Amino acid sequence: MARPLNTLAGLSTALVVLTGCSFDSGSADAPAGGKSKLVVADLWAPDSGYALETDDAFTLTRAGCLETLVAVDKNNQAQPALATEWKQTAPKSWTFTIRETKFQNGTALTAKVVADDLNRLLKATAPPRSFSPSVISTVTAADDRTVRIDTPDEDLFLPLRVSVPNTGILAPEAFSGTTTNPVGTCTGPFEITSTGTGQSLSLTANDDYWGGDVALGSAEIRYTESDSTRVTQLRTGEVSVAANLPVTSLTTLKGDDSITLQQASLPRTTGLYLNTRKAPFDNVEARRAIQKAIGLDAIVKGVYEGTATAAAGPFTPDEPWTPDGLQPVQGDASAAKAVMAAAGIDPGSLGFELIAYSDRPEFADLAQVIQAQLAEAGITVKIRTGDYASVEDDLMGGKFQATLLSRNHLIDLPEPISILRSDETCKGGFNLAGYCNPQVDALVKKAGTTADTTKRHALYGQIATHLATDVAFIPLVHESLTMGVADTVQGLPTDPLERTLLTKDTKLS
Repeated sequence: MARPLNTLAGLSTALVVLTGCSFDSGSADAPAGGKSKLVVADLWAPDSGYALETDDAFTLTRAGCLETLVAVDKNNQAQPALATEWKQTAPKSWTFTIRETKFQNGTALTAKVVADDLNRLLKATAPPRSFSPSVISTVTAADDRTVRIDTPDEDLFLPLRVSVPNTGILAPEAFSGTTTNPVGTCTGPFEITSTGTGQSLSLTANDDYWGGDVALGSAEIRYTESDSTRVTQLRTGEVSVAANLPVTSLTTLKGDDSITLQQASLPRTTGLYLNTRKAPFDNVEARRAIQKAIGLDAIVKGVYEGTATAAAGPFTPDEPWTPDGLQPVQGDASAAKAVMAAAGIDPGSLGFELIAYSDRPEFADLAQVIQAQLAEAGITVKIRTGDYASVEDDLMGGKFQATLLSRNHLIDLPEPISILRSDETCKGGFNLAGYCNPQVDALVKKAGTTADTTKRHALYGQIATHLATDVAFIPLVHESLTMGVADTVQGLPTDPLERTLLTKDTKLS
C-alpha cells in the first residue's frame, strides 16, 4: 500500500516518493535514433491562441519551447538565458546582451527581434502586470546584440520582469496580424510540430539547442481538464506524467503501488477574505472572531489530506522574507466566543455568505468545514458556489461579504513586491478585501526601492506582521504541487513557480 504523503516546506525542488513499480512509460512510439517519447497529461490547455500576454505563455515554457531573456534558479535568483548578461546603466535604464543563437526555423535571434517582441507585448490590449506600460517606458535595440529597457521609475526588479513567461521571445514569423504561431518559432530544447487544435502539443527535440544536447527524442502534452481522467491515464500507463493533481484526486491513488509522486510546496496561500469595506467586517475584532473559530489542523487533515501546511500569513514558512515567530492561528469555538464576548459582539450579527468558486475543486469541502466550525461558535454561514467568472464582478466590485481565494504571491515576479502592491495596498488593483493601512502602504513603497536584499526581505516580514495583526485576511493553508510520474522518467523538475516542466535533461530510462 502506498505510504501517506508528507508536505514539503520551502521553495526548493523536492521529491516525495510513494513506493514504485515501473509501468508503461508511454514511449511505444519512440522515434528513430534510439531516443524515446514522453507522454504527459497536463491540466491547463492553451485557450488564447498562444498570445504571449496570456497564460498561454506558461503552457509554452512548460513545454520546453518558449524561453525568456532571464531564467531563475531554485532560489529565485536571476540566471542567464537568452540574455547572457545585464546591467543597470542608469537609475531608470537597463541593458541586456543578447545571446548569439537561432530560432528553431533558422532565423537569427537579434536585439531587434527581442525589442520588437517586447514592444508588441506592451501594445497588447491587456499586457501582463509585470511588463506593462505602467512599469516599462521604452524597449529599444541599442545595437545588434544589446537591448535597452527604460522604466518610468527606478526598478530594481527589471531582470526578474523579463524572466516571466509572458516576456518570452518568438521568431518574427510567429506573428501574423493578431495570431501567434509557436510551431518552429521558439528557441527552447523542444520544437512544437503540431498544436493539436489546442488540446495537445506534439514536440520534437531541438538538435541545435544552444543549451546543449536534449535527452528526449520527442514528447506529447495532452491537456485534460478532468482530474479523474488524468489519474486514470497515469494508472493505466497511457501517460508517463500526470501534472497538477489536485488533493481531491489523491485518494484514488492511495493503495496503488505503481505510482510515484513528486511534490513541492507552492508560494500559494489559500485564505478567507472578509470584506472590510462594510459592517461587520470593518471591525478588526469581528474579523478576529471569525479567525478564532477556524481550526486549521482539521482543514489540513480533512480537506487537504495532509498535503498542505497551516498558514500564518501570506508567505510560506521557509521563504527568506517570512518573519520569525509568526505562527498559524489555531482556533476553536470557545476561543471565538471569548473574542466576541470581550468585544461585545453578538455572534448572530456575524453571519455571512461565503463564495466558494468551483474552479478550485477543494473549495467545496473547505467551505463546508468552515461553515461547520463557525456554526459551533454561533455564526451562520451560507455558501454560494459557481465558477469564478460568475462571481468575478461581485468580487472586483466589493459586492460580497466573504470569499475563499487561492493566491500565488510569486505569480507576477519571483519576489512578492508585485502582489503586495496589488493585494495589500489601499489602492491596489486586486485588493478584494478592501484592506487599507497607510503604514503598510509606506512599507511596500520602501521595499520597492530598497536595493539591499536582506533589508528588503526584512521589510516584507514587517508587512506580513502587520497583515496578521490587522487580520487583513485569514490565512488558511499553503498548498502543494503534485505530479504523478512513472518510475522510468528522470530529470523532471518540480517547479514551484509552475513555469517549467520539460527540459533538455528530462529523459526516459
